[in-house]
Amino acid sequence: MKSGTSIKKERVIEAHEIKTIRYLLDLPFNDELVSSWIARNALQYGIKPSQLSTLIFEDTDTWKGDIDVFLNPKKITTLNKNTGIDENKIQSQTFYASCSYFYNQTEKTPQVKWVMPLGVRTRKKSFGLQYCPCCLSEDGNQPYFRKSWRLGFMTCCPFHSVQMHDRCPKCHNPIDIKRLQKHKGEILYHPEDIAYCSKCGFDLRKTQYIDVSSEEYGINRVNFIQSTTGYGKAGNLDFCYSNLYFEGIRRLLSFVVCSSNGKRLFVHLKRELQLQQMHHREALGHNIEPERLGINLRRTGFIMIYHLLQDWPETFVNSCKITDTSSHMIKTPYLEFPFWVSDTFFFNIHEHRFLTCDTEKKNIINYFQTRLKKKINLNQAVRLVKNLRETN
Repeated sequence: MKSGTSIKKERVIEAHEIKTIRYLLDLPFNDELVSSWIARNALQYGIKPSQLSTLIFEDTDTWKGDIDVFLNPKKITTLNKNTGIDENKIQSQTFYASCSYFYNQTEKTPQVKWVMPLGVRTRKKSFGLQYCPCCLSEDGNQPYFRKSWRLGFMTCCPFHSVQMHDRCPKCHNPIDIKRLQKHKGEILYHPEDIAYCSKCGFDLRKTQYIDVSSEEYGINRVNFIQSTTGYGKAGNLDFCYSNLYFEGIRRLLSFVVCSSNGKRLFVHLKRELQLQQMHHREALGHNIEPERLGINLRRTGFIMIYHLLQDWPETFVNSCKITDTSSHMIKTPYLEFPFWVSDTFFFNIHEHRFLTCDTEKKNIINYFQTRLKKKINLNQAVRLVKNLRETN
């Protein structure tokens, strides 16, 4: 049954007998996104989520930002004043305050690695929110969106072994719980409206279930356990601190899938694992981060990571030797690698450094200037040599 349009309020006597109004809201579920929590409570009262956000935050701008990642102390205090919900409870729902198991938040910035962007500050479509149709169906009349559905290292449901979806299967638009629409023919919003596509109204709970391979399910279970317990086993490695695990697989994934130097290793692993139906990486831009990859490419990458971890570092070392991948190609000067990855570079993989004398450098520049019929500098010549090497 739908609630009325008026929100339940209670009068609270504060210090000096100043009367204030508090809005009665259900507490967020343990793994619920902040945006999902606000939307779920708003729909229970039959109003738009943006309306409830305006009331409890006392502005219209907060709802436009990525409140799942970060809420500043002033917003949290205002929310506590208007709802009576403990500030620590509110803060713990954000990724900024609950990411220590998968990302070391050391800088004074609201950015949290591994959290997929929603594109709230750009007009470009961003598929930063995934969902499991099985979970939404099992939620009954109170469906909600989990925090783990926004993490880039999750590609399938760790409970149902079905593929996650990052867009509506009918209209292919991103999942957007900030712009929910009333169900067709209804006057008021309904709690179950959160489970419908905000663009075409498709019931996301009716999305076709797609079973995943044992390898993809395996790496997702590992990622889920590591991110929720803070420790765990991955392949033949045991991690007492899960942040070391996530830092390592982030570096490996960035190299294999996102770096131009890792293309040959990617192709080799794809052939070895016979991933013929999986996504390719030809259209990638430079320096893209793992959480910005499409779901199909992330699925491919994590199956490769799972394969490499089973007998770490033997398969990785052998694959690097087959593809002539050196530690010099993998390591990045301004990024640190956890010990379990860096030790592999130091003890098992040769570091090839190409030393070129001044005469050779001049000959290379002269060669390209003759071919291109224009003058080039040393840096341009280096890039041209690199492109030729990758092509061959």
